[in-house]
Parts: sequence; structure tokens; C-alpha cells
Amino acid sequence: MLYGIVTQEIPHRLAWFINQHNPFIFARIDDYELELNGVPAAFACFEFKHEENHTTYLLLSNKDDGQYLLPDVKNCDYLLIVKGAIDFFEEQPLKDVFRQIPTVQFIYATDPDKMKSKTNLMYI
Repeated sequence: MLYGIVTQEIPHRLAWFINQHNPFIFARIDDYELELNGVPAAFACFEFKHEENHTTYLLLSNKDDGQYLLPDVKNCDYLLIVKGAIDFFEEQPLKDVFRQIPTVQFIYATDPDKMKSKTNLMYI
């Protein structure tokens, strides 16, 4: 599952805001690095593994020095990827957490299969 997040917050501060809400405890991991149009790019990445529900949440910056990880959703500042046993995943509680963060303007689900740039997520 893929969500787009609109906020002007810097990456570590957004992760801190999210971490104020149970059960999330995002931790910084290595940047997601790839080459876009022949130019190296590194996108801030945070991870939370929900052991009980067997799901992994990845919070990724969508922008790096004028380049977009997913140009199809340029309006999104961040991407949230939910992987694993999504049978247990509930969308509404997730959206409720983001609605409580004052600097988050919008969060919405999007379909990566309909994106031209979906291959940019290949190694996640």
C-alpha cells in the first residue's frame, strides 16, 4: 500500500511527530539511493516494523535536490509504504494519526501500479 503525504515538515521532525502516537516508533535507516536521469539521488528513509501485525512501514522523502522519487505524485512531500501482512492493516487509524499532526496538510492512498515511475520503488 502506498500513501502520499503533503507537509512542509523536515524528515526527522515528521518522524518525531508520528512517533508521538502509538504504535509507531519510526527509526532512521539508510537513505534510499538510486540514480534518476543519470544523477544520483538519496531520499531520507525511516522504518517501523510492527511485529505483532507483521507489517513494515517505510516513510520516504519524495524530494531530493529538485528530483522526485515518484514524479507522478509531485504534490506529495513524503511517501508512506505499508508492506507485509496487510490483512491486519487498518487505514482509518493511520489517517487519524496523521490528522493529529498540525503540519500535515493531507494524506491519501495512491496506486503505484498506475504510475509510470513505479520502478523507482523496485528495491524497497
